[in-house]
Amino acid sequence: GLEREPIPLWWTTDFILASPVGTPSEDEKWIVGEFNCSCVGISKCLAAYCQDTTPKASYTDISAEDLVEADKYGDIMGKVALKILSTGFSSSGPVDISSLSRVAKDDFGLYPQPGKPLFKGAL
Repeated sequence: GLEREPIPLWWTTDFILASPVGTPSEDEKWIVGEFNCSCVGISKCLAAYCQDTTPKASYTDISAEDLVEADKYGDIMGKVALKILSTGFSSSGPVDISSLSRVAKDDFGLYPQPGKPLFKGAL
C-alpha cells in the first residue's frame, strides 16, 4: 500500500487568489488549487526549458542571478536526499544503477564528481 511508498522530496502548491480584484493585499484570501509532487520544476530554471519556441534552450540560458537562487533550492533538496540515503539502507545505496545508459546531451550545470562520494545517484 501507499504507507510503504517514499514521501516525495519536493512538493509545490498552486495558490488561487479568491478575493475580488482591488482587494487590499493585506485582506486577500488565497486557496490551494492543488499540490504537486511529480515533475516539479524550479521556476528559476525556466529559461532552460525546451519548447516549440525555444527548442535549443539549455542551462547556459539561465541568468547568473537565477542560478544562485536555483542552487539554494538544489542545496536544500540535496541535504534532505543525503539524510534519506544515510538512513535505512543496508546496502551501499538504494538501487544498483550500473546498467543505466547515459542520455544527457551535455554536463552543463553539473558540479565535478567528488573524489570519494558517499552515495551514487542518477538524474
